[in-house]
Amino acid sequence: MSDTARKVFPTETVLALLAGNKDIDVKELAGYITGRSISCCCAARVVGPMAAGWLAALYPAFLDFEWNKETSWADFAAKAKSALGENISLPPMCSGLQGQVTEALDRFIDQSATIKAQSEELSVLQKKVEELTPYQAQAVELDKKVGQLETKVKTLTTEANNLRKESLPFKGKMPVDQQELENIIKDAIKTNLKGLALGAAAGAVAGDAAAEAAPAEEVAESGPAPEFGFGASGSDSSGFGF
Repeated sequence: MSDTARKVFPTETVLALLAGNKDIDVKELAGYITGRSISCCCAARVVGPMAAGWLAALYPAFLDFEWNKETSWADFAAKAKSALGENISLPPMCSGLQGQVTEALDRFIDQSATIKAQSEELSVLQKKVEELTPYQAQAVELDKKVGQLETKVKTLTTEANNLRKESLPFKGKMPVDQQELENIIKDAIKTNLKGLALGAAAGAVAGDAAAEAAPAEEVAESGPAPEFGFGASGSDSSGFGF
C-alpha cells in the first residue's frame, strides 16, 4: 500500500478509539479505516475493539498502553504521546477486514434503530400511563360498582323469574283488590240495611192508617139500614119510617 493511501491522525484520537473514550470525537477516524461513512458516535465506538488487533499489528507499541478509567485521561494521553509521538499515520483496513467490520456495523445500526423505535414507543406508553394514573382509582371504584350492579341485576332477575312462576296459576284471571272488595261489601250491607229501615217505617205508617179507618167502617157496617130510623119517610110522611 502506498504512502498516499495513508492519513495522519492525532495519537490521542487513535487512543480514544481503542479505549472507548466518549469525550473525544472518533467518527472521522472510524469512517476512514473502515471505508464507510459513520455519523453515529456509538457506531464509531463499536469499531474500536475490531480495530484494536489491526492497529496492534501495525504498531505493536499500542499494546503497552491500556487506559484504566480510574486514571486521568490527560496523564494517560501524555504518556502515550511521549512514546508514540503527537500524530500517527494510518492506512485504511484491507478490504477483507472492512467487509467484516461493515457487516457488524450494519447489524449494530439496525439493532440500534429498532431499540430507538421501541424506546420511543415505550416513552409514549409511559407518558400515557402517567396521564391515566390519576384515573386508576376511579377505574377501580367504577369496576367495584359495576360488580355490585351485576349482582343486583342477577338478584332482581331471580326474583322476577320466581314471581313469574307464582303468577302462572292466576294467568287469565282478573286481579282483585282485597280492600276494594271489602269496601264494596260494606256499601252493599249499608244499602240493604237502609232499605229495610225504610220498608219498616212505611209498614208502620200503613198500619196506623188502617187502624184509624177501621171503626168508621165497622160503624157503617153495623148501623141501621137506611130505611130504618128516624127521619125516614113513611107512607104517611110521619118520619118514623114505617
